Amino acid sequence: MIWPGQTRAEDNLAYALISVLWKRRALLMAGIAAGLSVALLGYLSAPSRYRAETVLALDLRKLQAAPGDAVVSALPQESPVLRTELDIIGSRMMAERVVEQVKATDATKGRTSGITVDDLLTNVRAVNDGRSYTIYVSYTGSDPEVAALVTNTYGSAYIDYQIGLQTSATRRVSDWLGGRLATLRQTLEDSERTATAFREKSGIVKSNGTTLLAQQIAGINNEMAASRAREAGLKARLSTAQDASGATLSEVLNSATIQALRAEEARLNRALTQISESGATKNPQLPQIRSQISTLRSQIDTEVQQIVASLRNEIDVAERQQVGLQASLQQMQTDMSKATQAIVQADQLDREASANRAIYESYLTRYKQTIEQDGIATAEARIISPAMPPQKRVSPNLMAWILAGMLLGGTVGVGLALLLELRRRSKALAQRLSEKTGLAVFGQLPALNALESRDIAQAVRSSASPMGRALADLQAVLRLALPVQHTPVLAVASLRDHDGKTFVAANLARSLTAAGVSTVVIDANLRSPGVAEAFGLRPKHYIDEIVSGKSDPRAVTQRDVSGVDVICARASAAPTEFLLGDARFEGMIDDLRQHYQVILIDTPSVTDGMDAVRIATLCDGLMFVVTAGADPDEVSKAVHGLQSSGCTVTGLVLNGTSSHSLGRSRKQAGIPAQMPDWLTTAVAAGKSSVTKPIVPVPPTARTDVGS
Repeated sequence: MIWPGQTRAEDNLAYALISVLWKRRALLMAGIAAGLSVALLGYLSAPSRYRAETVLALDLRKLQAAPGDAVVSALPQESPVLRTELDIIGSRMMAERVVEQVKATDATKGRTSGITVDDLLTNVRAVNDGRSYTIYVSYTGSDPEVAALVTNTYGSAYIDYQIGLQTSATRRVSDWLGGRLATLRQTLEDSERTATAFREKSGIVKSNGTTLLAQQIAGINNEMAASRAREAGLKARLSTAQDASGATLSEVLNSATIQALRAEEARLNRALTQISESGATKNPQLPQIRSQISTLRSQIDTEVQQIVASLRNEIDVAERQQVGLQASLQQMQTDMSKATQAIVQADQLDREASANRAIYESYLTRYKQTIEQDGIATAEARIISPAMPPQKRVSPNLMAWILAGMLLGGTVGVGLALLLELRRRSKALAQRLSEKTGLAVFGQLPALNALESRDIAQAVRSSASPMGRALADLQAVLRLALPVQHTPVLAVASLRDHDGKTFVAANLARSLTAAGVSTVVIDANLRSPGVAEAFGLRPKHYIDEIVSGKSDPRAVTQRDVSGVDVICARASAAPTEFLLGDARFEGMIDDLRQHYQVILIDTPSVTDGMDAVRIATLCDGLMFVVTAGADPDEVSKAVHGLQSSGCTVTGLVLNGTSSHSLGRSRKQAGIPAQMPDWLTTAVAAGKSSVTKPIVPVPPTARTDVGS
């Protein structure tokens, strides 16, 4: 019966680590003490270092002494811009400026600071807290006076850099504007000269914003309107005169002759009236008076007719004047239509001249503003806290050295404690496994290093490789422990799937093949097959084809590049006992005995049911693979369960431990180290009789099977 693993308190990593450290506390304390001693020596020998700091503040308020915008705009309030300013302060360009200024200061004071650009780039830091526009510039050096001088020089150099940047930019802009203005002035003069010459040539000279031709047309229109109004008035007066016999005309009423005639008529009418009233009807003056009155009226009518005739003459004159004006207007309109294209072109030239004038005036205004700004550049940063020579050194720091020494010593102590514990546990595990199971530990395979992982096949064949030596020892022991009367069949099993049984079977086969022993590996793990992956093969045929009778072993077998023949498996949906319990499986093994010296079978893990037991009963022996962290009690239960089921468990193999020789394993099992290898191995395996090792069959005497 196979028992599954049980969880124990020792499996807890934290508990195990604390236990190991407590057990090795003397080693841990010794490591800490050694680390503190090293730290104390380092503290006493380290040179003193001082740090000075200057605080700068970016000031976005600008002094506006002249009108207009500045040539260089203020820094925007954005984090990337502040990051850029920090990079400028920490740049090589700024370091070179500071070195020059420090050298000038040293020359004035008669000393030598010995500051270099590389020294500044290494020891100067410019940082910002991310919440303000304050920049902290610090320098760490061996001299406090020099440290303060360097940081203050950095602050002044940065401010000088900003002022120089604005001044140089203003001068460059003013120089460029001056050259541009000369070009624009010439362009403006040419455009205005061209427009004027074209208008003069085309006869469309303007006065008060309009052309002379347009002004003449407007004048004629005004005259025609006035003439028509006067004609209408004359006609109205003529009509009135004709209706009232001209008595109501203003010219008649205002005529002095008519007024005199009417006055005389009135006087005669009064005289006639007086004579009539006196009753002197026979007065000789009556005919004379009446004759005079008739004559006066005739004269008045004549005067009125003359006035009306004069009015008609004025109407005729007005009509003839309108005809003349209309003819002149038509002629001017004809001339105007002919000059329209010239006027359009002239207007286009005027617009170009106006645009050139606007551009010239804008550049001229900007040039005057730039000239006024020259010499009044202000920095956008100011020193709010100059550096003072520090009185307290920043390094070496005793507490930091102590903490570093404790950390270093503790790390070394913990590492040594864990290493010793792993070595002890590796030895103890082999001994406990032997005691619990009554079986010998045939070999201990080390964990792969980086070089072996890149080419495991080469590592197996190399005697310089820890893995190669361990597999060679395991091969020698197995060749002594297994029977030689016929081809030995060895099953490889483990407690769980990931304990490394497939890895051990594959590389043991490579080692045997390299030693000249023809070997075939059979993947009988139909639950989770892994032999094909271990050899890097892409199989086309599988073991179930042999068991089902569809193929023979020769057609299914594949050969690895290292010379190992492999029969691969694939996960089967059918119950495994139908394949592994079939008589053809046993027949396949008997057939392979005729062609190979060693047959290795990779079985399922013993916790996956009875598959491992079925396979092991058909084999000459079973090699049980155990991981370095396995529980000896669980391994013992599994081994005894296999033995009680009739399986021959030949021995144990520890996988993933430190590399130990078989002599050390024999010493742990209580076997004298001076005994021969093949004899001590047989004794450790519990053999009652000893046989000679397997002798490789000559190549001419065996039949190779593979594709």
